[in-house]
Amino acid sequence: MQTHLVKKVPTLSAGYVDPLMISESNFKYPKKWAMDYKELEKGKTIEEKGKIREDKIFTEGLKVAARIAICLRNLQNNELIWLPYHFG
Repeated sequence: MQTHLVKKVPTLSAGYVDPLMISESNFKYPKKWAMDYKELEKGKTIEEKGKIREDKIFTEGLKVAARIAICLRNLQNNELIWLPYHFG
């Protein structure tokens, strides 16, 4: 009777980025705003409303990038980091 040797897989410390931190921006994403959205009321013309929307899209993008950066900084000592997102 032979005994089979089983190699042990090294243990990886894995980290997981919470999807709620990032996806909360998707619920109020400015690209999906209609022209009569309350935040666009400050703009009188379509161009002004477009500029307000572009500025808000940029700001929301920075927020998401900052959240991801903070998560990755906190998980930098892990050997594996899970990012279960689909950014359309």
